[in-house]
Amino acid sequence: MSWEPSRANGVGRIAMRTRARRAALRGSALRGSALRGSALRGSAVCRAASLLLVAGLLFFAGACGRAQTSQPYTPGEGVNVDVGNPANPNDVVHVRNLAIISWAPGEGVVSGSIVTAGRDSLTAVTGVPIKADGTEGAPFTGTIPSTVSVANGLQVVLTDQPPIVVKSPDIMAGLDAIVTLQFANAGEVTTRAPILDGNVAPYQSLKPSEAPSP
Repeated sequence: MSWEPSRANGVGRIAMRTRARRAALRGSALRGSALRGSALRGSAVCRAASLLLVAGLLFFAGACGRAQTSQPYTPGEGVNVDVGNPANPNDVVHVRNLAIISWAPGEGVVSGSIVTAGRDSLTAVTGVPIKADGTEGAPFTGTIPSTVSVANGLQVVLTDQPPIVVKSPDIMAGLDAIVTLQFANAGEVTTRAPILDGNVAPYQSLKPSEAPSP
């Protein structure tokens, strides 16, 4: 076989082009691998940033929740209501956890606490039970056995006083009643309050020594 320079040169050029293509492919693969690594690192950074953001939001939400607990709220099953001139805080009576506790159908006692920065007294309690069908029942007028005075920011708990008895054939535990409280200075306020079952905890201990009778 004879040596042909032109043929040798051609083979050399093909080999060089083949090696160049292989080098280019390896370079492309390396660049692709680097890009994938960069993408993975970027994804990991994004996930970490997202986790930090979520954690921050949860911390902020938790902080908000804790802040909200410093606001006035009803800790029991009764209702809160204020009566008086809001422009003069000393004239406002704050009624908290107002309810009627009933140990037997047809009767109950008024429960709740009152406080004011000034001086006032509870003079009357009236109301109307709401029957199971949503209509109004027979009205009631509370019996206040002694003056309920409140002053100087000292809280008065109504069930710690001689009981204010209310009677109506439509008073029944589990229902509601429209209750109106009349104060000597602050005026009157009307609200819807629950009628609670006095035979279950924690209201059993509040039963008067002599239960109201029809």
